[in-house]
Amino acid sequence: MKIAIDIRCLTDRRLTGVGWYTYHLINAMAAQAPFDQFILFASGTNETLDRRPKLTAPNITIVEQPIPNKLLTLALRFPRGITLESLLPEKPDIWLFPHPHVVRTNLPYVVTVHDLAIELLPDFFTLTDHAREFVVQSKHLALHAKRVLAVSKHTAQDISEKWNIADEHIRVTHLGVDPDLFAAREQPSDRNFRAAYDLNRPYILALATIEPRKNFETIIEAYDAFRSQSKTSIPLVLAGGQGWKSKRFHDVIAASLFRHDIRVLGYIPEKHKPALYRGATVFLFPSFYEGFGLPVAEALSCGTPVVTSFAGSLPEVAGDAALYVDPFNVTDVTQALQHLFDAEDGATLRKELRERGIERAKMFSWTTTAQQTLTSLREA
Repeated sequence: MKIAIDIRCLTDRRLTGVGWYTYHLINAMAAQAPFDQFILFASGTNETLDRRPKLTAPNITIVEQPIPNKLLTLALRFPRGITLESLLPEKPDIWLFPHPHVVRTNLPYVVTVHDLAIELLPDFFTLTDHAREFVVQSKHLALHAKRVLAVSKHTAQDISEKWNIADEHIRVTHLGVDPDLFAAREQPSDRNFRAAYDLNRPYILALATIEPRKNFETIIEAYDAFRSQSKTSIPLVLAGGQGWKSKRFHDVIAASLFRHDIRVLGYIPEKHKPALYRGATVFLFPSFYEGFGLPVAEALSCGTPVVTSFAGSLPEVAGDAALYVDPFNVTDVTQALQHLFDAEDGATLRKELRERGIERAKMFSWTTTAQQTLTSLREA
């Protein structure tokens, strides 16, 4: 089978969840299906194309078209315009779109939908995000797909109910965690990396793109309340690239009584994330909504006790291996921290969550994701 895969999301300046999903999925599928051919399509300026991570399996062919993406979008949307397959050296059997994008194709295709957050929580997205969605038309793309891959049962249910897509056309393909990278065992390089940030001591960690949906303001306010009521002087480490509406994030830090114990690290490369997870005493992720919640799975795999919200798919990912909070309730998050750092029972609770988390994370494998995706492509 010749499988064409749209990898335009791999040319972003900094890869986030969708990009890493695409990268790991392609590597795992190429390894499991050595007799299938994977034709990867990327477009953009030379600078854009240079950002693409390496994918070097012998059954992978990469087709780069040095066409600015805005120009390609116009060409694809133009009536009777070009098809994506016309830009390939040979005709594939099927397309895989790991993320909804502007497309035109006459071939069968499968598309992955990561969440319906922009439809369910529109205020958490920028005008640019809404404009992109208007152009991409994710719902239209999904309605005409042979199969729709949902990254969680919760997202599958949203797709079925909100977009009226029949359940038999939807397949749940959970995301995975690399067990070698996100291992619970401390690695020799961990201390050297954390030393650069003066973090070879206990700390509370939050890691996500700094934007309203990730709920950093509640984290900071809960930390303030926790510190005010506790003798613990543990610092709070906030890591992640700048998103939008980050001014309030910085204002809340500036107003904190414990601002000198709050560390803002910025964007963290993928290879450095495990060291941060493994060094953390607790990982906070009280997001308002997630289609999957990859940071939670990564933290569980690293053996870090997790506090997360009961919103979206997060309970589906963490199961009984996390403490759950109402993301709108600062007191809930504060009390979770108090339980985890309680002088009598906190250490026992953290140990239980660590053990449950390591076991829970084994459910999420890129190998399984790839197997399920290949099955869906063959069905389609």
